[in-house]
Amino acid sequence: MNDPFARAAGSQPPRGDAARWRQVALLAVAASLGDRTARPALAAALQSLDHPVEAGRALVAAPDDDPWTRWWAVLAVGQGEDAGGLDAALAAARGVAPQGPDGRDVARRLDDLAAELSALRGGTDGAGARFALLGHSGTPERRVLLAGRSSAAFLVDPSWDSLALVRLAPSDGPAMSNSAHHSLDEVIAMVRQGQNGQGRPVPGDAPTPADPDVMLELLRADSGSRDRALATLAEEVREERARLAERQEALDDEWGEIQAEKARLRALAQGLLEKQQASGMAAPTSAAEAADLLGLGPRPSAQEVERAWRRAVARCHPDRTADLHPDLQQRAADMTVALNAAREILLGRGSATRR
Repeated sequence: MNDPFARAAGSQPPRGDAARWRQVALLAVAASLGDRTARPALAAALQSLDHPVEAGRALVAAPDDDPWTRWWAVLAVGQGEDAGGLDAALAAARGVAPQGPDGRDVARRLDDLAAELSALRGGTDGAGARFALLGHSGTPERRVLLAGRSSAAFLVDPSWDSLALVRLAPSDGPAMSNSAHHSLDEVIAMVRQGQNGQGRPVPGDAPTPADPDVMLELLRADSGSRDRALATLAEEVREERARLAERQEALDDEWGEIQAEKARLRALAQGLLEKQQASGMAAPTSAAEAADLLGLGPRPSAQEVERAWRRAVARCHPDRTADLHPDLQQRAADMTVALNAAREILLGRGSATRR
């Protein structure tokens, strides 16, 4: 970019809305003065502010032979509500033969984006996709913000075992791919645990139109006001990080308790099965054997029999033995048969003789 306004603006979105709106203003001046090469960077800045419609308008007169025009055009389309037209835009961009270093870079990012979308949709083409967890919000609807190795950002709707794409989200540009090292399964596990990743704000399900008043207010702000605002923001971020750290610690403790309880139940189930294995797990043939199997004394009441039977059968339930060896699962099934026989004997419906 040779235009002085474009050089002053830079080519990548800076941090902070005020700096990004300043970049938009400088690039818009450069574009209005005839510098068409400023338009992809202008689209990137607008896209980073979550204004894909305006980003698309900036690209209308951008150079067709600039590969970054294709890249930001794809992101702008996918950033719209429901990501309508994203697949068609991506296919068209990937159909252009790459030329030069930038062309090859953009082609790689488009391939990565295709793999990332496939992974989010449960496709087999996304096995190598890698992501970073940027943010996690529970209100008004539960949403998760991800970054891909392509440097695209994704707003997704999380369930227990999947992440469904809502739309593409604002991207900070190519640098966003630097932290994308996790597989989708690893990200899902992090989301299950309530992790917040980098703690970034999660955008809404639909982008908002650009508001000129917001742009003008940020451009008019003097440096002292901006410094005070940044100091306030830094303090808010510090406090929020402290709250998130406390929440994460509580979640970690809760997760540890859940795992310990699962281990305890698994050990109980396995111990019971091994005990029955040693005794051959034969069905009881007398009231004494039935009472001993259920852990009862002689001549138990019907209520005592029912309570003991329910407790013992629950330990052999398939949900509690699902992680055990198949042999132990079979023994759990055999144990259930023996427990049922013991119950029938003690309630007087079996054929065994009381002793």
